[in-house]
Amino acid sequence: MMTNNIVDLDLYRPGIRGNALCLQCDNRWSAFAPFGTVELECSQCGTWKGVFEGMTAPDTVWECSCGNQHFYISDTGAMCAKCGLHQEVFR
Repeated sequence: MMTNNIVDLDLYRPGIRGNALCLQCDNRWSAFAPFGTVELECSQCGTWKGVFEGMTAPDTVWECSCGNQHFYISDTGAMCAKCGLHQEVFR
C-alpha cells in the first residue's frame, strides 16, 4: 500500500507569502516569492505587474486619479505603475 506524502517545499523556503494584487487587471491571489522579489507574475493575465498588498502602511497614502497606490520613483518624479501618469507633486 502506497501513501501520498507530498510536501509543499515553499513552506520551508525563505521568502514572502501573502495577498497579491495585479496592477494591470486588479486580480487578487495568494502568492509566495523569495526575499528580494520586486514584482510578481499575475496568475490571471500573465503580466509582471503583481505586488504584495499591505507590506507597509504609512499614515498618508498618495493615490493616482486611476485609484492606484503603487508608483515607480525616479530622480524625475513618480509614475503610476498602473496607468503611467506622471505625478507632478513629487517634483
